Amino acid sequence: MGDAENACHGSMLVEAFVGKEKLKVDYKSIGKGGFRAAKLKFKATGRKTRLTFFSSYYHTRVDDYGSLCGPVLDQVRVVQLPN
Repeated sequence: MGDAENACHGSMLVEAFVGKEKLKVDYKSIGKGGFRAAKLKFKATGRKTRLTFFSSYYHTRVDDYGSLCGPVLDQVRVVQLPN
């Protein structure tokens, strides 16, 4: 999780929910790019298991307080692990 290097600043929090697991990842943006990696291991509960991301905080740009912005998610991967 990170920011888009677009002058958005402030605290960010993304929550991930899947199966019975959840993860909260926080990031303090200064609007100049950057990221924080996180990992959530889970066991699928069926043939289809929903993975949901939720952004808890929104904030504004340093140069435009009327523009709302939030976190960027990139390189989200779901992989099957060996038994």
